[in-house]
Amino acid sequence: MEASLTIVIVNWNGGELLLRCLRSIRASRTSFPVKVIVVDNDSRDGSREAAQRECPEFNTFNSGSNLGFGRANNLARPLTDTPLVLFLNPDTELKPDTLEKSVRCLREHPDVGALGCKMLYPDGTVQQQGIQWHLTPWRVFVEMMLVTRDTRGRLARWLPILNPTQSSYVCKLYGGYVLGRKEVLDRAGWFDERYFMYAEDADLSRTIGSLGWKLYYTAETEIIHVSGGTSGKAPSSFSVLMKQESTSKLMRKYHGVIGALGYRAAIFVGAAMRLIVLCLLRLVVLVRPRQLPGRISASLVNQKLILLWALGLSKPVVAP
Repeated sequence: MEASLTIVIVNWNGGELLLRCLRSIRASRTSFPVKVIVVDNDSRDGSREAAQRECPEFNTFNSGSNLGFGRANNLARPLTDTPLVLFLNPDTELKPDTLEKSVRCLREHPDVGALGCKMLYPDGTVQQQGIQWHLTPWRVFVEMMLVTRDTRGRLARWLPILNPTQSSYVCKLYGGYVLGRKEVLDRAGWFDERYFMYAEDADLSRTIGSLGWKLYYTAETEIIHVSGGTSGKAPSSFSVLMKQESTSKLMRKYHGVIGALGYRAAIFVGAAMRLIVLCLLRLVVLVRPRQLPGRISASLVNQKLILLWALGLSKPVVAP
């Protein structure tokens, strides 16, 4: 397999994070040529202009408006002529050997259509990659009722939770770093544009699998990922609400209207139960102060937003 690569980055007000990402690409040590396409969703923070000044060798252009993740990535499709394509978030930084190791891994696994890698928070801790299953309303309900940051480790033996320190075949990849064969991506149609953001990576993973290709997670390859580094600049409720909206569209696509309604019901019951538990915890904290009030307050806000979405009382508003 010829190892030339195009990296596609969708940027929206990425600021210094985008520049750090581009610098890390420039500092990469590779034995193959690398092209970079930055699709800028009409940023207003000067990040597009800064990228054009600092990295003129990269193709950076304005999409004209805030198109979202999948649709903006798809704009790079007619500009891509390499056998490999990497979808990379602007809030990531590559290590010098990241690209070389990733491409080598893909070469060593000819049955793999796309792969992901280990993601580290800036402090060096490993990010969890989630439960390795395709979502259904029932599985969403199970996650809402049972899976939290504290219970994840205890449930690993019963649920298909990926161990981020071990390489393995997986059923879905996460959009921060997806390296794929262009022939496979072309057959898959790249990203489904019905999702503004979130869920499009799960959808693409499912499509690649349906084409007979496998997905792989390589723990030997690492990047730094400032999770939510750019989407976090949208209104505070946006990420929570958009995740629900996009997942609902995913449910409708694969499980029909009944599945979408089942998802909404699962989210409603799960959020309501979590709110009850969080309110009780808050009362306990008032009586016996602990180092949890910040986490409890943030979780209360999130679950209220999810409940409002499930009732049809709140929807995400896309920032221009």
